[in-house]
This record gives sequence, structure tokens and C-alpha cells, in this order.
Amino acid sequence: MSRAPKTIAITFATVATVVLSGCASTSAGDTNASDIQEVRALFLRQAAGATAKDIDAMDAVFARTSAGQADTVSFIARAYRYWGRDEVLAHFRKIFAGTWRFEPDEEQIRVTLLGNDVAQIFAPTRITAGPEGQPATTSQFYMTEFALRTTDGWRISSIIAVPAQ
Repeated sequence: MSRAPKTIAITFATVATVVLSGCASTSAGDTNASDIQEVRALFLRQAAGATAKDIDAMDAVFARTSAGQADTVSFIARAYRYWGRDEVLAHFRKIFAGTWRFEPDEEQIRVTLLGNDVAQIFAPTRITAGPEGQPATTSQFYMTEFALRTTDGWRISSIIAVPAQ
């Protein structure tokens, strides 16, 4: 047996240990209930803004970056990918011209703190969408979003929409 596979296995084990030990710092005892409530409220503001087709409300929930920093906002779905606040907001402007309802199952929303400044949101969500003047369709999605703590409070950074069927 050559030394390369053994070295790769040791390196992988070392990286896994470092990653897992970092995750351990956010144990149940460290969970901050007010942060979870704030992130949940942020997601519900996003849902209300989307259903109301309120682009200003949508703009307010997304993270902003300082000059010179990479834009962290993205929206990924099976049919498309948008990178950056401007692209994501342009997408919403376009779909808001037609039928659009974003209805999360509020009883099933789950917020998990991944660290002091990052949270994951999971929400089974019914989305009704259709181009202007055409019949709309309703589909179930598993929405996974990431929120960042910013100087303006918690803000959405990434949206990932996975079809439930």
C-alpha cells in the first residue's frame, strides 16, 4: 500500500475533527432563544413581503455587504440561479408581475443556529406562481435559507428552493 492513501485518510480525519469540533460550540445549551425568534420573524417578514409582492420589503430582508466585500445574497432553485442582491431582486420584480404567493407551513418552520452569526431556516412552503395573464400552479417546496447577523440585525443571505415532489 502506498503512503498517499494513508496521508489522505489522516488529512481527511484531521479536517473532519476540526469541522466537527467547531460545530460542537453551538450545542443546545448555547442556543439563544431570542436569536431564533428574530430569525423566524425575519423569515415571516420575507414571506409576507413576497406574498404582498412588496419589493421594498424583500429588499429589507436581504443582507448587504460593505464596499469591497463579496455579495453574499443568492437564490438557487432547480430551474435557475441568481447571484447577488441585484439579480435576486430583479428576479422577484419579474415574478411579482404575475401570480405569486409564498405560504410557509408556520408550524413546521425550523431555525437552527450554526454559530453566533449564522442561522439555517427550513420551511416546507407552498408556492403558487404563474406568469401574468396565465393560469398559476401551486407546488410544495422545502425552503432552506441562511441568515447572517449583520450590523442591521439578522438578514437573509441565501435561499435554496427544493421541490418536495
